[in-house]
Parts: sequence; C-alpha cells; structure tokens
Amino acid sequence: MDRVLKLGLIGLGHLGKIHLKCILQIPQIKLIGCYETSQEVIDQISKEYNCKFYTDLNELLKLVDAVDIVTPTSSHFEIARIALSKGKHCFIEKPVTQNLKEAYTLELIQNENKLKIQVGHVERYNPAFSCVLAYVKNPKFIEAHRLASFNPRGTDVSVIHDLMIHDLDLISVLAQSEPIDIRANGVNIISSYPDICSARIEFASGLVANVTASRISMKQMRKFRIIQEDAYISLDLASKEAQVISLLESQSENTIELETYKGKKYVKLQDLSIHGNNAIVDELTSFSDAILNDRPCDVSLQDGIRALSLVEAINKQML
Repeated sequence: MDRVLKLGLIGLGHLGKIHLKCILQIPQIKLIGCYETSQEVIDQISKEYNCKFYTDLNELLKLVDAVDIVTPTSSHFEIARIALSKGKHCFIEKPVTQNLKEAYTLELIQNENKLKIQVGHVERYNPAFSCVLAYVKNPKFIEAHRLASFNPRGTDVSVIHDLMIHDLDLISVLAQSEPIDIRANGVNIISSYPDICSARIEFASGLVANVTASRISMKQMRKFRIIQEDAYISLDLASKEAQVISLLESQSENTIELETYKGKKYVKLQDLSIHGNNAIVDELTSFSDAILNDRPCDVSLQDGIRALSLVEAINKQML
C-alpha cells in the first residue's frame, strides 16, 4: 500500500468545513480527526461527516504527521508553535500569522525541527494564473482588483490581510525582486480596520503594481492584468479565464499587422484553454506530496513571510 499522510484538521469554521470536504477527496491523505472547541459546531458537522472530533489539541497531535490550521489569524501562531514543537508539519491558512515577528519565530522552530510549512495562498493554484506563467517575461506594470461584498467573518483583520494579500503573493511571484517604494491609502467604513485599500508598489526590477481591494463592494471581482513590452495579459481569477495579446516580430496565423514606433509588428490574440480544478484540493495534495516525497513546499513559509511583509508595509503607510 502506498504511504499516506496522517492529517489533523484544526478549525471547523466556514473555511474549515470546505477544507474538511476537500481532504476527504484526497486518497493520499488520511484524516485522523478534527480539533474544534465548539460542541455546537461538532454536533452539526458530525451529522454530515463520519470523522473523529477532538477538544484537546494535544490528544490529536499525538496521532498525526501533520496538521491543517484553518482558524482565525489571531490563533495561527500559537497553534502552529505547539504543533511544530511536537514535530508536526503544518499547513497554515493565509495570512500565515498576525505579524512578521510571529512568522520569524515559526521559521526558527521549523528549522530546528526540520519540518515543512505550507501557506494557504490558494490563488497560486488558480489555473488562470498558472497557465499564463509561461507568457510572463519581465513585466513592467501589474494592475489587480479584488472586490467582495461585506462578510463579518473576515473583520478580525484588515482588507489587506483578508483579501489583498492574495494579489500581493501573486505579484511577489512575478516581481522576483524586492519592493523599493510603497504608497497606500485605506478607509475604515464598517469595521475598525481598513475595508478598502489601494496601494502602489514599485520593485527594484522596475515593475510597478497598482493593487485595490474592497470588502464592501456591490459586486464581486478578482481581475489581474500584466503588461510587458511584448504582451498584455488579462486574467479573471473568479471565472478562471485568461487572455494574452502578444506583439510579434513576424506574421503568423491569426495576426493583425500594426505600425509601431519600432516599425511593423503583428498582434496575436489568444484565449487560453484552461482546465477547471479544485484549488484547495490541489494545494493540500501538493502539501502532502512535499511531506511524503520530501520535497520543498510549493508555497513555503518564506513565501508567506514575503506576502506578509508587503501587508505590513502597506499598513504602515496608512497609520
């Protein structure tokens, strides 16, 4: 029999329930049990799912190889600290911790115990994003808009921690360089944290990114645009669609001739073929692969720290 990862799920809130459903679809993961402090939630979930529940975290940790932490951000650090100190690998939902100090502490414990941490930046597994990576070369400008209607569930953190961080992670992947200047504005409207934020980030590579996030919008939007010298790349992360408009040196099938300041070029429009997927199933599968096959995690703790450092830098601009 092939090896399986013995996993404990920690937290059965809205996202935790989604993770539970996804975990049960992954053959190489054996769900040992779920940790939840609310008996009401346990009673509700037990009617639908046949799994074991624990109200003592240490009891669950004795039985597993790894944990999936899907709790409010404020509890990520302490739960992960306990799990890592007991030799357990961790999948931690984004943002990895409340602040960089906590994240760096987890990094020390991780390195001491030679364990793996993967951060739940799920948009990395959005097929619209992954399919355009082959077309991205030295991007000069990125524009990202992420709009959502108000949900009280996310108001323990700012819209930057809650929503914008998804796009900050993707931008970091594409920038491949350090930020050198950040400007930002935000507004508190419903919660005590910013509910709307717009940021401009300049990177050492010359890339400039404009990022907007709102959690009090009348409509949903997750759009991402990349501009470089030879292409305009448009992504709809919600509908999982992508389009590439390329500027070519020579004529080919389905191109349009265009006069530019550099002479004659040829424009080609491509609607990319994208296969649907379940991004959460994919990220948890990759986490288990990393442990079972002893390879690096696709989205490492260092990636989570990089995204969180941008979040903190943007927050400082609004103080």
